[in-house]
Amino acid sequence: MDLDLNLHEKYFLNTIKEKLAKNTPDTSVSSKYESIFISGIFWVLSGLTIVRKNRKSLDEVLDRKVIDTLYSLVMECLEKKKIKKKYIYKLKKEKYFLSNEDIDQIIGESQSGPSGLYAVTCSRGEDRGLPTRCKNVPTGHKKMCDEKAILTEERNAEFIASPECSNRVEGEESNKMVKMTSVGKRKKKRFHLCGFSPCKKSNLYEANVISTLSAIQVLFLLNKISEEDISTKMILEMYNFVYFLFDEKKGFYHFSLNNAKFQFDGDIRFMFCALSVLHFLSLLLKKRNVHISLYNNDERCAHWILTCLNLDGGFSNVPGSESHAGTTFCAINSLKLLRLRGGENYLSNNGLLRGKLIRWLCDRYDNFGINGRIGKDHDVCYAWWVLGSLVALKTNLTELFNVKILITFILMCQDKEKGGFSRTAIKNNVSGNKPFNFYDRENLSHQEADLFHTFFALCAISLIYHNFCHYKKKNRKRFQLFGGDVIPQQLESTLAQMVNVHVSFAMPLRMTYSAPFPVADCVCDR
Repeated sequence: MDLDLNLHEKYFLNTIKEKLAKNTPDTSVSSKYESIFISGIFWVLSGLTIVRKNRKSLDEVLDRKVIDTLYSLVMECLEKKKIKKKYIYKLKKEKYFLSNEDIDQIIGESQSGPSGLYAVTCSRGEDRGLPTRCKNVPTGHKKMCDEKAILTEERNAEFIASPECSNRVEGEESNKMVKMTSVGKRKKKRFHLCGFSPCKKSNLYEANVISTLSAIQVLFLLNKISEEDISTKMILEMYNFVYFLFDEKKGFYHFSLNNAKFQFDGDIRFMFCALSVLHFLSLLLKKRNVHISLYNNDERCAHWILTCLNLDGGFSNVPGSESHAGTTFCAINSLKLLRLRGGENYLSNNGLLRGKLIRWLCDRYDNFGINGRIGKDHDVCYAWWVLGSLVALKTNLTELFNVKILITFILMCQDKEKGGFSRTAIKNNVSGNKPFNFYDRENLSHQEADLFHTFFALCAISLIYHNFCHYKKKNRKRFQLFGGDVIPQQLESTLAQMVNVHVSFAMPLRMTYSAPFPVADCVCDR
């Protein structure tokens, strides 16, 4: 069967034209699509970038007004809240939670660049405004032989003797007198956090980690990651949001603020989304010369993830639940984002765990497609969850499956007239006059194309092809598949036009890194 990328590209563009680019009036009534509004934008934009390898940006296919409209729709979903100080200390989050003063200090240090001899970075508790690097130089030491120290002492003496220093000291003393009165009371620290909700209706939906991850990915796809588009202060407040959702005792991330307030159980999907958000935030902060430790709960997170491992080899969403392909995907990629103290991966040194995972994932392959768990029918979206997990474990798909059958199954789910992919294969064997039972009617609903299955079907096809090319080049085998079959030349030329997707984030690999960079210490002296 053939793969028409132009038809699927047109399907995404028609979706933007009909739904995403229209500003609907704000009403108090909720619809079933609002809870996945930002996620739907991500599926469409990422799908447009995947179908064309030579497309450098979305400006080549979308008008500037449409891009600005999509950016505005995403930023309207941003919610900012103030957290009282007593809750910070009650939840024991004062160590890494950033106040507004800390955020301003970090931004100021990042903009000043490398500190010089006279770089004034006044630390907490200091009474004088002297340069920080000059305060520890001993005065009156007769045997000082270091030329740099002598020069520093002379400059300090000149600075102290200057009228600027005397005026500064007098001003600070007067400020102390003002603070002793009732008018000049010391201001309390303020703590803010922000995250993205599924849509702009804040009275119906609250900010959560899934919508926050989708919103950040949309900003990367739209190339709206500059200081004007998303400020450093906003990024650090998002870090506060994710860190506030972390359960210090159990070692998992909550879904939203209300979930954290009422102490609901964790979910491995929220764990993956939270770690992914921290990964993208660290990328943005590093580009802006801000180095702050974002990954500080690796061991506790990894311990909770491993408690979700079942005896059959798969992962469940909570400890003791049923294994599922989607939650297994989240668990594997979460462990990839985490690092041991030596910088190694949690799965690299555990061959037994890796073998059980591969075996359980291979069991999801039935005679024609891939299912999500035991006893369920095949679904085209599970081709991404299962195959993505296997690629994350660094396996050769052609040695585990008949890849040609998998590609055929995915292509049978595409709508050749309107574009898009459905949940199951599209069949035209049901006539209008022929009676059929309830299950046949349900199967008909599964044969309608939608954005979710279209996006992940294209991701799965791209993943299969690029995994095949990687091991073909590595093993120096030309056009050889399972059983000696050959990829049709026409299909191969079409698959070669698709972008290599990131196995964890389902977006073009060039827009992110394959692994998080090393963690640096916080520049703010807390």
